[in-house]
Amino acid sequence: MKEILAVDQDNVIADLVAEWVRRYNEDYNDNLKPEDINAWNWSHLCKPECGDKIYEYMDDPTLFESLSVIENSQEVLKELNYTYGIYIVTSPFNLNNIVPKYKWLKKHFSFLDEDKFVFTRDKSIIAADYLIDDKPKNLENFRGKKMLFTAPHNSNEDRFYRVNNWEEIRETLLGRR
Repeated sequence: MKEILAVDQDNVIADLVAEWVRRYNEDYNDNLKPEDINAWNWSHLCKPECGDKIYEYMDDPTLFESLSVIENSQEVLKELNYTYGIYIVTSPFNLNNIVPKYKWLKKHFSFLDEDKFVFTRDKSIIAADYLIDDKPKNLENFRGKKMLFTAPHNSNEDRFYRVNNWEEIRETLLGRR
């Protein structure tokens, strides 16, 4: 029986922060960069006229449909799919995000089994051997092996095994480059 690998969607295989920052910069004539986002809640980095409105972007279904794919994630997940049972486990910001996230997965990761796309805010319920996630809170109560995918908002986190990119994931889980 294959070991189960659970993989987060946003900021692990889909580049949410880059598109979110791009839209904010365009709307508020700012020049934030994705690497400036040093916390998941980043309204403090926005211009005062934006503030908490930064989270309203998450209500726009087109946000999730237009995300770029994280470099090498498709290639490595195709390889891992031979050895592991792969589940995409993603936390929708709200119910309106589920369909766009699903469509994005079908478009960019059609080789994965859509019956293994899981939408939940509580990832501790997932009975997997591994979880790859960029949000430390999602790893805290997970019972399997925890892999923190590097992102600017988790740079100060040191409680979990860190992977910086998909090449490192390949090396860690398959033992090859």
